[in-house]
Amino acid sequence: MSVLAIGGGCFERCDSALSSRQEARSIAISETLSFLTNATDTCNVPDLKQGRMMPHSFESILENLPQGIVLLDPADRVTAFNSRTLDILGLPDGAIGRGMNIDGLPGTADCRAAACRQSTTGRPHTSQFALSDGRMVSLTCAPSKEGGWILSYEDISTLIRVEDSLTEQHHRFDAALRNMPHGLCMFDSTKKLILCNPSYARMYNLPDSLTQPGTPLVDILAYRSREGNGPADTATYFDVVFEATVRGAVASQNIVLSDGRVIKITHNPMQNGGYVATHEDVTKTVRLTEELRRHHDQLETTVQSRTAEVERQARELERMLAQERNINELQRQFVAMASHEFRTPLAIIDAAAQRLLRKRGAVEPEFLSDKVDQIRASVNRIVDLMESILSAGRLDTGKIDISYDACALRSLIRSCCERQSTIAKTHSFVLDIDRLPEFIDGDPRSLAQVFTNLLSNAVKYAPGTPEIRVTAWQETGNVKVSISDDGVGIDPEDVPRLFQRYFRAGTSTGIAGTGIGLNLVKQIVELHDGSIEVRSARGCGSTFTVTLPIKRTGHASENSDAA
Repeated sequence: MSVLAIGGGCFERCDSALSSRQEARSIAISETLSFLTNATDTCNVPDLKQGRMMPHSFESILENLPQGIVLLDPADRVTAFNSRTLDILGLPDGAIGRGMNIDGLPGTADCRAAACRQSTTGRPHTSQFALSDGRMVSLTCAPSKEGGWILSYEDISTLIRVEDSLTEQHHRFDAALRNMPHGLCMFDSTKKLILCNPSYARMYNLPDSLTQPGTPLVDILAYRSREGNGPADTATYFDVVFEATVRGAVASQNIVLSDGRVIKITHNPMQNGGYVATHEDVTKTVRLTEELRRHHDQLETTVQSRTAEVERQARELERMLAQERNINELQRQFVAMASHEFRTPLAIIDAAAQRLLRKRGAVEPEFLSDKVDQIRASVNRIVDLMESILSAGRLDTGKIDISYDACALRSLIRSCCERQSTIAKTHSFVLDIDRLPEFIDGDPRSLAQVFTNLLSNAVKYAPGTPEIRVTAWQETGNVKVSISDDGVGIDPEDVPRLFQRYFRAGTSTGIAGTGIGLNLVKQIVELHDGSIEVRSARGCGSTFTVTLPIKRTGHASENSDAA
């Protein structure tokens, strides 16, 4: 375990993990050298020189060692070595052979020279050197009892990288502890300090002598009590420790100190019986919470006192809304009645105009025909307007009839276009509707009203562009019918409100209209489980696209009231 202690305002590291690893490696090398020393003592040098098999399959054992091993006789000539030596030093086969002098190998001469200087102790000497490829090698030279040498090579590049990484992690850990805004401390199972960070010491004005490893917790609490920053209630101070121990998990509680501060202590138990704790000064947060609670109570009282007034106003508003609804109902009844009353004389005018057309008499035929067309166009316009007003009223009261039948949509669209052609001789209609199915499920009367309204609008809002385009096609169980003109168009900000009742776009100024036609169109289309959308821009014309299902999915009766 790495133990961090505060002394003189800085951290000191006792890195037992790295030391243990290095110590274990040194022991392993020493044991290997001891084994080789004893093994070579059982063999005669002549045996090594002549290359005969040594006792206990020495060469086989040598080859299986993880270190590179070279044995030298008293004349510093090679008597035995393993292939691992060549691998570690990056040498080709044949670079080392029996009887050779290897002082020219990297680091060998220096290590042996140092070993010779301390040969009186009989202890091995270890040195490190770098190879040309950047790897680091540890070389241990140990004297043999016959006066020769045992050289042990080990590639320690990975070990050095690991140690460097651990060192860097420890430095980061040190920096994190030093810069933590909260106090942190760690105690063992006997409640003796293992480590603490500077914030913990500053929080309680602890001297250096009380931040050293091994300091009992009771000494720290006694000092804090004398300094006036100990817990105000010592009886409950260790409740959080008990709770964390019982739960085996993190536990927190707020502790009020004698100096008035509030410290949030969070305990995290460790498996060895100790614990890690963080100390956070939450005085401002607690005070702010208390203030917010007081304001909340005051606000609740104010809300309760005003609720009665709001309820009274709500009742008054409901009364006024009911009165408004009554007025609106009267208005709808008046419009429906007036529209009905106007249709009869308008029908009479239309019949008289037809009789006048059949009995031209002495009146010039062209003049008579032109006047009659004007009368009939005006009559049709007024009838359509009245029908729209009546339909809007029926929609509001839920009394409009949608009678589903097999609707020949192509024939219906052609009829609507022909009717508009007789009314608006200045415009022509270009049709591309042959892709429509023969029939769809729909109400021919109300759908005729939809397309008559859209065609009439296309003519009305495109006074200077004579071509109106009608395109229709099938798409995934639906039919789509688009009606396009090159007229005045619609401002982008008006498009979302275009289908609202009585709304008229800014580009419609000076053009007659009531603002109920498109609202009626949208409601009829939606009663058919369809939709309508528009693409338009000022001065670039408009395209209205109606989408209707070919087969209706509902199971309503053939004649149903829309509610």
